[in-house]
Amino acid sequence: MADETEQQLREKIAFQRSFMANFPTLTTIAQKWGISSPETKSKAQLIKELSDDEEQLELLIESKRIAA
Repeated sequence: MADETEQQLREKIAFQRSFMANFPTLTTIAQKWGISSPETKSKAQLIKELSDDEEQLELLIESKRIAA
């Protein structure tokens, strides 16, 4: 189960990174539409989700390492 979860997280993170690569940078979005724009908030949310998933993957890998 943990290996399947790890693989799913890895795939999700890879997808998120490739998806975000097609977006302008957060700085560009903020300069063009403003800090409080929906576009800026959307990009920030994507970054947060990616960060959360990366942290979850790190914790999963660490817990597997400790259990071994």
